[in-house]
Amino acid sequence: MAQDEFAVFDDGNFDAQVLSRDGLTVVDFWSTTCVPCKQLKKVLGQVAEDMPENVVIGTVNGDENPDLLARYGVRGFPTLLFIKGGDVVAMRAGVDRKQVLKKVIEEHA
Repeated sequence: MAQDEFAVFDDGNFDAQVLSRDGLTVVDFWSTTCVPCKQLKKVLGQVAEDMPENVVIGTVNGDENPDLLARYGVRGFPTLLFIKGGDVVAMRAGVDRKQVLKKVIEEHA
């Protein structure tokens, strides 16, 4: 899965596409003015290459979806939420290395 194949979530589809899934969904909250967000997208693209089939990676443009930011307490970019069965099982802020993200995903997938 390349980064241009990431699912795109927003206020309108988040509940149906993320919270209703049983499998793990990695949600990348980003902003158009965030330079580290671009770095994280590259790392997520690398992580996605080795991803189990039941894991979905998607993005939320925080500039366009402030209600989701407030709902999940996202205060900075980039922020990753790891959601499984409708519950947040992990949260990471900032840019992590590929190995760190793979470990978090493996723990919860």
